[in-house]
Amino acid sequence: MIRIITLVVIGAGLAFGGLLIFGSEKKAPELDAVAPSTEPNTLRVGVVSLPPALGNPYRGTGVPTIYTYRAMFEGLTFVTEEGAIEPRLATSWENIDDLTWKFHLRDDVVFHNGVPFTADAVVFAIEYLRSPEARVEPIARDLAAIESAEALDDYTVLIRTNIAAPLLPALTEALMIVEPGQWQRLGREGFALEPIGTGPFKLVKWEEAKATLQAHHEGWRPPKVEELHLFALPDASSRVQAILSDRIDIAVAMSRDDILAVESAGARGDVGTTISVLGISFILTKTPKDHPIQDRRVRQALNYAVNKDAYIKALFGGLTKAASQPSTAAGFGYNDSIKAYPYDPKRARALLAEAGYPDGFPFTAQVTIGGGASLAPAYQQVAADLLEVGVVMTLRTMPVQQLIRGIQEGEWRGEAFGMNYSAERTVDSLRPVRLHSCIQRIPWYCNEELTDKVSVAFAVADLDKRRKLTEEIMAMYHEDAPAIWMHEVIMFKALGPHVRHFRQDHTVLNYDEIELVP
Repeated sequence: MIRIITLVVIGAGLAFGGLLIFGSEKKAPELDAVAPSTEPNTLRVGVVSLPPALGNPYRGTGVPTIYTYRAMFEGLTFVTEEGAIEPRLATSWENIDDLTWKFHLRDDVVFHNGVPFTADAVVFAIEYLRSPEARVEPIARDLAAIESAEALDDYTVLIRTNIAAPLLPALTEALMIVEPGQWQRLGREGFALEPIGTGPFKLVKWEEAKATLQAHHEGWRPPKVEELHLFALPDASSRVQAILSDRIDIAVAMSRDDILAVESAGARGDVGTTISVLGISFILTKTPKDHPIQDRRVRQALNYAVNKDAYIKALFGGLTKAASQPSTAAGFGYNDSIKAYPYDPKRARALLAEAGYPDGFPFTAQVTIGGGASLAPAYQQVAADLLEVGVVMTLRTMPVQQLIRGIQEGEWRGEAFGMNYSAERTVDSLRPVRLHSCIQRIPWYCNEELTDKVSVAFAVADLDKRRKLTEEIMAMYHEDAPAIWMHEVIMFKALGPHVRHFRQDHTVLNYDEIELVP
């Protein structure tokens, strides 16, 4: 029977059922800060947070930053819910040879400041991402295969890669195009305060917990509303109350219980898929060599100890499934022959005893709890299940900014952390394993054999060979268990009564299509 333990966020710490829980999140903004709008054609969206880097679109492709960036910026292509690659700022593309692609661009696009979009803007973006200054940008690592770009004319650009990149059209969705003149005038930090892109909305003002954007009517995808207001509401209950009191029109990062609550009051719920799986990743490069989690048998034991199907039924209504590998079936190279670790506490205890830990051991995991559906109770249930086999997992909550520092600078406080293995939005299952490998600038997991195989797979031009290699890599990650694989991530959103034509493609909201009715 599933045991759900309530997450208690406090300053000092609390022993609860043998489980230690510590909090470090900032207090959520008061709901009163979200004043009811007097403008009938203003779309109001409640998000977990605004981007820490404000308007620099190269700082990330995942939630919650994607909700802000994709209102203002566009890439050359767009990946749909079904995994199809559609034109965006590029109208078509062709593979010239293993290392060369030609992209044909739209000729009717202008930036928010009226400057025409041309091939020079694509070249500028790629040259920046290849520069030493961009080493800190996550997007630069995602697009590391790109070597250079050349404008053949105003609307044709040649992109060269340093390895074969058969999935490059999908990768260029992450190549957000900035207005070169604005970036050059203001610099990286200044541009983040006054961003200029080609997307359906342009920024008017940043506030501490709000971004105000106006419709870009001169753009090629003009929206159907006049303004977009993004409110940072880290606490899910605040987003629920904001929907119920008609202070926002869309609330993201909701739980199934939140959706049931708003639906009972007349609002609507929406469930979206992702190409991400949630895992509790082990920090093996910094943990002492004699620590239990350095033993593969121990890591496998922790996977056997968790009753994922039970918490998925209780928390998600059975709408998702247990993760078996660092990707989902929507990702290129997903291995559908791999099954998730079954719930087998007897097997878990046997492996722990075999490894020399029959009585279990303690370890600490840092987690963020505001960015997805039911994260807190899911982590709590993992901890409760581990406790049944003698393993005490202490959970420490951390803000998104601290998670980013851990990823970029190796600042960790414990032996594990919660994080998505995400193929968003490239649909390439190699994307998350590249991040969780020796290739990462400051790696937390470094298996040389796996890294060599990942590097080989990245350089293979033939799609069938690359798919087979990726499937083998998925099997190796499953076997080596560098994380407690939890579940395939789904996203619950609540919609107010005025919202029409809401559509999402995985984590992207199609802002330009949304209408508001009285």
